[in-house]
Amino acid sequence: MAEQHLRGGIRFAAGVFLISAGMQVMAHYQFYVAGIGLDERRRAVMEAMQSYVLVPRLGTTMWTLHCMFSLSFAIFLILTGTAYWWMAKDMAVQKLRPLATASAGLCLSACLLVTLAYPVVQTVLILLLAGLGFFWSAWRGRGAASGRD
Repeated sequence: MAEQHLRGGIRFAAGVFLISAGMQVMAHYQFYVAGIGLDERRRAVMEAMQSYVLVPRLGTTMWTLHCMFSLSFAIFLILTGTAYWWMAKDMAVQKLRPLATASAGLCLSACLLVTLAYPVVQTVLILLLAGLGFFWSAWRGRGAASGRD
């Protein structure tokens, strides 16, 4: 039973990352590619960012940089979710609890940092939910490596 909790908690966190990635890709398309929902003020911000050139030789603008970070965030969520999913599926049980413990600490610490420094609800919730999944995995998975249930 403890091994199921270990694997289940890590799969939950992986699912949080993968679902969030899908939401981020859709939001990226809606706001940056298609321009859906751009009112007058948002269009003015976009045009101002497009007019600020960072790397003239490449034509990189502040808007390009902003869009790149949005898309990169989705890509990193996909990579992270996929990696954790495979680890939960294939990794030896003796290594899962240290992975879950370290990941819980990292996600929950990052959640606190982001909440204090840049309180964007989407990122805070992703880190909080994934961190709680990892915490659940580490806490409920006690004894799995030694065979205790």
